[in-house]
Amino acid sequence: MKLKSRDLFFIAIVSAVLIILLLSTAREKPKKMPADDRHRPFSEALAKGDDRATVETGCVVCHDPKAIPLPAGHPPKEQCLICHPPQR
Repeated sequence: MKLKSRDLFFIAIVSAVLIILLLSTAREKPKKMPADDRHRPFSEALAKGDDRATVETGCVVCHDPKAIPLPAGHPPKEQCLICHPPQR
């Protein structure tokens, strides 16, 4: 069976999509929220069903520019628990 140019084009497109998907899954994942005493109240609040946005307001207490600054290039910290879920 001879491949036509449109078949090669289709194979190239599918290959490009697969490569993009593989590269996006290979990037570094954010760290999960530590399972230590400092973070335990937040994990417990989420486990009992408290609203994520309400629980995140406690993150600012420690993670401010003076106490524990976030790394350079870190996105805004208003949605911490979306990227940093609690460890199970």
